[in-house]
Amino acid sequence: MYLARKTIHNRICYFIRDSYLDGDTLKSRDVFNLGGDPGRHIVYPGGNGYYYDDEVVAAVEKCELDPGSDDLDRVFWDFLDPRIRRVIKGFQRPGKAAPVAAEPDLFPHIHHFDKRRLHFLKFGDVDPGNIESLSPKMTRVLYHKSRDEIEQYFAAEERILKPTELRTYVFAIFDLQRHFTERFARQFPQGLSVEKMDACFVRDICRLNENEAFWKGMERAGGLEEYLRKYVIMHFDSEFPSGSPMGDYLRDFMNARRAHRWPAPRPVDMDAASELFGVSRQELQAMGRRRLTRLYRNLALRHHPDKGGDGALFGRLTESYQGLLKRKKR
Repeated sequence: MYLARKTIHNRICYFIRDSYLDGDTLKSRDVFNLGGDPGRHIVYPGGNGYYYDDEVVAAVEKCELDPGSDDLDRVFWDFLDPRIRRVIKGFQRPGKAAPVAAEPDLFPHIHHFDKRRLHFLKFGDVDPGNIESLSPKMTRVLYHKSRDEIEQYFAAEERILKPTELRTYVFAIFDLQRHFTERFARQFPQGLSVEKMDACFVRDICRLNENEAFWKGMERAGGLEEYLRKYVIMHFDSEFPSGSPMGDYLRDFMNARRAHRWPAPRPVDMDAASELFGVSRQELQAMGRRRLTRLYRNLALRHHPDKGGDGALFGRLTESYQGLLKRKKR
């Protein structure tokens, strides 16, 4: 079961739908019309208790589905009382995907368009690299799902996109850069021919709309599929983010080093520290933070380079002091 969102007469309506197997094809069906406010079907008797009204449970049972609380919680999750969501969040995980090993033979191939959407929503990167190498762990969210359920999944995930990302998102998921030979096609699509890009986009979206294998299991109404219309709006009503080449370079530089970790501090050499501070090792270990700080300040005044002291010695003294201070804090 899943929650489907649809606009009817300029009004958003919600449905409980189910993906089911018809022969060798996954199809979807409406289970229950939740109207414009699914929250009205949740009953709160008091405290942290809640349950779903009899209409919903009866409709689910009529479709020979097991209305388990976890399944219904996944459907109604966004409409549950936030206080109750916080209470049950540690026990239930809405939207958890099936295990990788459960990939069905009836859906062995994930379409390139779906892979590119997954990749951008996960990494925000125009260049998907080798799209075929996406791990099953990433694509398993699409297993056991009809085309309608997959499109509803992406519609929900795409809400995280910022207005400045919409045009870039369409550029990436339709792989429009493949139509250009310019070296900067991926990094700087703003510099490409707008007329050529528009023509390629229209051609690609029409091809996808006519791809019967892609829409297998869905009833076709003719014309451009509703699930594709949003991409037309994203492409023609949005702009690529503006930015200077230097800003782009700095952003790429920072992103490339996000995995950097500072080296762990070296352990304090107690023998060397006792020699620097001029006290025995035992006395240094027993010394309190206040006395250690007072001793350090006296020595620092003597060895500071501004006072004519040895800079290297002052550096070793400060490093030992900071390490000892942290040990005494623990």
